[in-house]
Amino acid sequence: MLQTQDYLGRLAITLWTLSVLSQFQYPVSQNSRQAVNNNGLLTFTEQLSDNIPLLNSGRDFIAPLWTHLDNRRGGTISYREDTSSAVLAQVTAAVNQYFPNLPIPFNTKSAFVATWDRVPYSSGEGVVTFQLVLLSNVDQSFILFNYGNIAETRQQWLARYGTVDFAHSYTSLLTSSELSSNSNVNVNGRWVFQVYNVCDTLNCTEDEVCRFRDGYGCGCLEGQRPNPETFDAIEFCASSTGTMSLSRCQLFESDFTPEILHLNDPNCTGTVKDGRVLFHFDNKDHICGTTLSRNGTHFIYQNSIHSNLPTAVITRKRWMNITFSCVYPLIQTLSMTKEIQAEQSVISIDLPGQGAYQIHMIPYHDAQFTRPYEGGVRVGVQVNQQIYMAVEVEGVDRSQIATVLDNCWATPVNESEYQIRWNLIIRECPNPEDGTVEVIQNGIDTTSRFSFRIFTFTGASDRIFVHCQVHLCLVQNGRCAQSCIPGRRRRRRRSLDFYHSAAITIGL
Repeated sequence: MLQTQDYLGRLAITLWTLSVLSQFQYPVSQNSRQAVNNNGLLTFTEQLSDNIPLLNSGRDFIAPLWTHLDNRRGGTISYREDTSSAVLAQVTAAVNQYFPNLPIPFNTKSAFVATWDRVPYSSGEGVVTFQLVLLSNVDQSFILFNYGNIAETRQQWLARYGTVDFAHSYTSLLTSSELSSNSNVNVNGRWVFQVYNVCDTLNCTEDEVCRFRDGYGCGCLEGQRPNPETFDAIEFCASSTGTMSLSRCQLFESDFTPEILHLNDPNCTGTVKDGRVLFHFDNKDHICGTTLSRNGTHFIYQNSIHSNLPTAVITRKRWMNITFSCVYPLIQTLSMTKEIQAEQSVISIDLPGQGAYQIHMIPYHDAQFTRPYEGGVRVGVQVNQQIYMAVEVEGVDRSQIATVLDNCWATPVNESEYQIRWNLIIRECPNPEDGTVEVIQNGIDTTSRFSFRIFTFTGASDRIFVHCQVHLCLVQNGRCAQSCIPGRRRRRRRSLDFYHSAAITIGL
């Protein structure tokens, strides 16, 4: 039995080669390095000395009781690999009792046991005794938490297991002392969980590969993307029924999981079969929001595949609307590619006795503002793509006049006062709620510049219209635009530096 190191009572102990851990089906990298931590947890990818538990630690871990413990003041912390027949028979029987519906009865050849025995809290509020047991064979793995006497504490604590992309917590409604008097298997102080290899549960086909993108899923192998823009859509129609199937791996590569997709009726979701996601409707018991129309030559049954929309005002994630119909097949991918119509809006203003000037708002491809989107040409712009905007004033003396962006905002329709809007620039500075906005140049020249990432208004439109309120400033009176650095913003007195104000709009 190996005792813990005593440096500050907080160092992790590396577990060298143990057969039970090499078999343990925990969904972490194959090059994992297991370590027992004195503060009540086991890590897989690195040693960890944190004594304050983190809900989202960014690590793979198993924590029977993660809190600040101090074994310098007493108690013992140990671990071992147990292969004794009596212990193995006991834990094998327990697992088969707790999980009677396993496809294959569980049997283990070894068990990993880590024990924290009467270890004091660092706060001095009492001591704790608990144990972590890992059981595994070739096909199945289980976690056992056994709790003895657990003193109540006001310290932060966490009882949980999880990986970087997945976590499970079972103690949110309990106090620390209640761990020993509760259970999920009707044995006070004992908690047992079956651990799954995430990739094994996905049933990826031979043309797919288990991959991580904000979560695990079945991605595409190279060469398996024949129609990525339409997700390799295949439609089948028979009488008044219709079925549309999409490539699961191509959906995954575009951040669409089957769980968020449905037909017009949100209750009609897809089913996964052989690497494809199938959507079906008929005109009997599975109408699913299908509409019936005719054009003089055909009866047309029509439905659409949608993705769940977020509840926020705007989103930078793509949303789906694929319409398909029977008998006349029609496939449309909407909202996947956003279009930009560079309508270089112009406002001409006559100032009595002062001549005239013009204001242009022009979108650019690049941060150097060298490649404008040409007027009259539609250019596809993906959501979340950075776009660069310039507001230019012509017909004034640039040595004396500067252009200042006061406020800029977007609406889903070409109405600047429309009730649904998203602020981009507020009082000359980026909207703090949108971290993609950058004011690049403001109030130092006749051209002001800013940028932001393209978005859509959730469920409203795949176009946006950008509006800006601007004014001209006499540069001889000092700085025209205020500083947007936190803590250095200052109120500027509205005086002669405000020469003239105007508004301008552009459609994206």
